[in-house]
Amino acid sequence: MKAGAYSLVLERLHAERQQAVIRLLLAVTTSVVLVKFYLDQPKISEEPLKITAHQVVVVTFLLLSYSLVMCALVYWKPEQLKTINAVSSFAEVLLITYLVYATAGTAIPFHLWYIFYVVCVATRYGWQYSILALSASIVGFTIVACSAPATYGTNVPAVLGFTGFLLVLAFLFGRISEKQLTYQSSLAVVNELRGELAGLASARDIIEHLLARTQQLLNADKVFFLPAKRYAETGEGEGLSPSGAEPALIAAFRDDAGIWNVDEIIREQHPLFSNHLGRDDTFPALIREKLSLRNLAAAPMMVRATPVGVIYAANRRDRPLNNSDLQILDLIATQAAPVIENALLWERLREAAMSEERLRIARDLHDNFLQNLTAIQLHLERCKILISKGSVGAAAELVDRTSQIATQSLAEVRAYLSELRLMGPEPGRLKQAIERLANGAAQRGGFQIELDLALPEAPIPSEVALAGFQIARELLNNAATHSQASRVRVCACVRDGNLVIEVADNGIGFDVARVRAEKASEGHLGLVGVEERARQYAGVFILESQPGAGTRAVARLPIPTTEQNCAGEE
Repeated sequence: MKAGAYSLVLERLHAERQQAVIRLLLAVTTSVVLVKFYLDQPKISEEPLKITAHQVVVVTFLLLSYSLVMCALVYWKPEQLKTINAVSSFAEVLLITYLVYATAGTAIPFHLWYIFYVVCVATRYGWQYSILALSASIVGFTIVACSAPATYGTNVPAVLGFTGFLLVLAFLFGRISEKQLTYQSSLAVVNELRGELAGLASARDIIEHLLARTQQLLNADKVFFLPAKRYAETGEGEGLSPSGAEPALIAAFRDDAGIWNVDEIIREQHPLFSNHLGRDDTFPALIREKLSLRNLAAAPMMVRATPVGVIYAANRRDRPLNNSDLQILDLIATQAAPVIENALLWERLREAAMSEERLRIARDLHDNFLQNLTAIQLHLERCKILISKGSVGAAAELVDRTSQIATQSLAEVRAYLSELRLMGPEPGRLKQAIERLANGAAQRGGFQIELDLALPEAPIPSEVALAGFQIARELLNNAATHSQASRVRVCACVRDGNLVIEVADNGIGFDVARVRAEKASEGHLGLVGVEERARQYAGVFILESQPGAGTRAVARLPIPTTEQNCAGEE
């Protein structure tokens, strides 16, 4: 089994190391008790010793040596764990039998070591081998009881009671350990499957791979997925689509399958399985005959209280499902549901980002280029009028002006396409990007540019840098197109945790309220777009202007701190 976020090998190794420590403590305790008993027994020559010094030394040496060797092996040779366990399971019962035999005269209940032995084997191998451990323990204890001094031989009820206790213990720990080992194995397999699913990009790919691997793990004829939302089946709106199921199965498990319907399984939120659909009253007879299914299992896929769908496994042959199959199916559904939901969330976020970007491009095209196209159209209309009146000279001048506007528009389109390819400036190059914008605007508008760019060397968050770049571009375009200024000052800095973009000119100025209303009614929304961008990032936009007194525009965009970024990610 591969090691991962959850590894069955590491889990078993951890359990063996715990047992090795317990075994060593038991060995030390047993040795101390034996030495104390030997020292405290009466030294009367005519009475035989219940335990001799030789027996104490041999038993203590064997127990401590075996326990230390086992502890060292499981810590230093974990790759040999299977071999170590196999040898230990055979040798330990012989060692315990000798311990009980050598100390039979002391009446100390060292036969409790058999309990530890049965529990160890049960936790290693489950129910099957716990019976063998029980048998070995009973045989060993019976041999001691028959061959040892009268302490055991005459106390038949004690022997029978102890063997009965071992039987109950083996059954209990064997069943518990078998279920635990089955669950651990299933969890390790499903954990590996989840790692495979996490490497896939789309929800559709995740579901297709999920169904293929589930069919392989359960050895089922048919594995299919039905989503929780009905409209996903018709392709209307967002959501998941059925996978692995033909129309007959979709129709059956949507409306006609009783408690096996998708809605019912999601409502009950627990898995179902049946190996006898032919005699199962919970499955409608008409659907059973139509689908020819012999057995069926289903598990809901939930993320907290949000349903994702239901995964089904079915056979049309005599291959019964068992509790282990249902457990694996339920674990798969539990582990895969968050992966699918995360993929769906990522797809929605990506679509929202694309929509937002389309909206931004449309707004930029509208604000930046519509005015130039409108001017070209108006100039051409005037050219037609002038030509019809015979004013060829005036028409030629207007054509030259129109050609200049077209050339300027072409340059702006090329620059904008370049910006789209770059998706705005890099966070660490905002200063150079604004400087480039300012110099370009100065050439178009015929004014002197004064730059005050006191931006830090550390990169500004990309979304804030991009918004600041777009705001600066719009303000400089307005200055070049409308201000008729001889001097424009551009300031960009970080002040009080805000990115501040300021553009001020000594141009003709305007009545802010009147022009804002007029431009909005005509569809020219450049300043509105600047305000929208500022509000989008919890910032503010201030516009000050008066006729003949120039214009000053300031945008302040908060820069998220490291703590805010971390909180946002959580």
